[in-house]
Amino acid sequence: MKGLGSQDPRQLGRNRMVAVIGQGGMGRVLLGESPTGRLLAVKQIHRHLANDVEFRERFRREIAASRRVTGAYSVAVVDCDTESETPWLATEYIPGPGLGAVIEATGPLSLGGLRLLAAGLASALIEIHRAGLIHRDLKPANVLLAPDGPRVIDFGIARALEGDAQLTMTGSVIGSPAFMSPEQAQGQPLTPAADVFSVGAILALAASGHNPFAGTSTPQVLFSVLNSSPDTSRVPDALRDIVERCLAKNPEHRPTPEQLLDVAGKIEAEPVWPGAVRDVIAEHGTDSGWWVETTAKHARYEAQLAGLRAQRRGRLRVLAAAGASLILLVVTGVTAHQWAQQSGHAAPASDLSVALTSEQWQLLDLCTLLDKSISQNGMRTGDLSNSTPGQCSAPYTDTGGTKRSVVLSVGASATETLNQWTPTGAVAGWMPIYGKSSMCDRRVMTQTRPPVTVEVTVSGKSDGCKLSDSAMLAVVNRLGVNPPQLSLPANSIRRLDACALLNTQLRTEVLGGDIERTGFPYACSLNGSDAMATVEFTERMRPDKAGINGIPPSVQVDGVTAYIEDNDGPYHSCALKYMVRPTNGDMAEVAAVRIYTHDNVSGTCDRAKRVLSSLLPQLPK
Repeated sequence: MKGLGSQDPRQLGRNRMVAVIGQGGMGRVLLGESPTGRLLAVKQIHRHLANDVEFRERFRREIAASRRVTGAYSVAVVDCDTESETPWLATEYIPGPGLGAVIEATGPLSLGGLRLLAAGLASALIEIHRAGLIHRDLKPANVLLAPDGPRVIDFGIARALEGDAQLTMTGSVIGSPAFMSPEQAQGQPLTPAADVFSVGAILALAASGHNPFAGTSTPQVLFSVLNSSPDTSRVPDALRDIVERCLAKNPEHRPTPEQLLDVAGKIEAEPVWPGAVRDVIAEHGTDSGWWVETTAKHARYEAQLAGLRAQRRGRLRVLAAAGASLILLVVTGVTAHQWAQQSGHAAPASDLSVALTSEQWQLLDLCTLLDKSISQNGMRTGDLSNSTPGQCSAPYTDTGGTKRSVVLSVGASATETLNQWTPTGAVAGWMPIYGKSSMCDRRVMTQTRPPVTVEVTVSGKSDGCKLSDSAMLAVVNRLGVNPPQLSLPANSIRRLDACALLNTQLRTEVLGGDIERTGFPYACSLNGSDAMATVEFTERMRPDKAGINGIPPSVQVDGVTAYIEDNDGPYHSCALKYMVRPTNGDMAEVAAVRIYTHDNVSGTCDRAKRVLSSLLPQLPK
């Protein structure tokens, strides 16, 4: 998800819009919240479709039919407006990932997972067909995985797109080639059996990790659908026969959804998702909650700011009534200038001010950013220091001659920011500025996923806090316009996202379940039920150089030397540091893995070795 852009609606009907889920051929999909707090998936129709009278009529008809669909494995239509300038449809929001993304991340489903998927899809088709609908575009992206089973979305809505010139020109048809029935590919009239074919293709994909019809292009895939036998060799025996029947070329030879449900119910495996799939579902579910909480807080801050602005306008009206016209002009000019300098009064942007990619965050030159941001408030009087990953500090003298220190850091905990920091009432780059009552620390938190925190601290009490606010505004402005980037060689490990190199199975085996990520973008911190891991790719002191306690002990991991830091504190920890590439002097790029095990969980260093071993083949040579 990402934050709402300046062109996105903040309200549709009675529902508050929260974030952008995505966009498709029919419209933009937004995350919404009803007045009762229920989360909604709101599809706002593209303008070119909204201007088509025939489309609107089909859209009304299909929504009316969709409202009749009930059942545990389909989503309910909650609200709609088919008469507005841009029609929209709100359905129940399922905080789960798409089936295709899950298979790509975790691999084929277990037999128990396949049983749950098959039974859920069959049950959904029974309800959809009972309402007189045919889905027409059943594919992995339209199957969301909830903890208790799959949910089918967008049923019946594809029918509304039929006849749209921009979508069906040159004889194309609505649907996804790899999951489209032969009769649909040929543009023939459809029956409910077309959806059964799609379910067979989905089950084959979920069982093997590959589409049952081979092809590197759409024409090749369609040719296979029409003329080739599906590849079901990796489908478990308990499901292979029914899947092959679902994929029959002749719709009359396919089973009914009721027959598929009957076969699924006889599979001798517990109908549950595999552990890795449950972890992906749980991680996905935190996303919507974060957006709802963040936007609700932001709405309160905007209301507070609106109140302050109203008070200022009231004061101006009093001055206008009491003063002469010349004085009024002077006061108005000065006040307008002051308002222009205040946070939260920028001209509307086309999107969020700070929207860096993951790579841009990782390559952000913090010291250059800090140096350029504080220059307007004073003069740097010493060297910039970046000895701590994700942080840069410097001494400087402000315009009043006071010596201070300033620190810029990126990557603090977003949860801590929401729970322990309070809004100051100021805004930078459309983001609330947070602070602490007894300190001059200032933070903002991006509306990206995962969120990134940016923190500025200027030494001093009340006057230091004013400088912290000014420095934060300068930092955010530079992040939004031209964020400075480090110039690193192509083989630098600092270009890599450490978390992306750790597969889901390894995370579960080393850390346990219920894994939560923090530390983005400079570290990968994963906290599970058994242990917590922190992986960093940074430039630091060479680990083979003697420190206060001499050269640390070493161990061989897959033929390379790693240096050990051990700590038997309340959290048993073990850190391994591997020097990937020397840089300048005693500095080097180092891959560091630290494992903290909870309670009495054993094998801390063995877990760290497993993580480092999995990383080594993926590091640049």
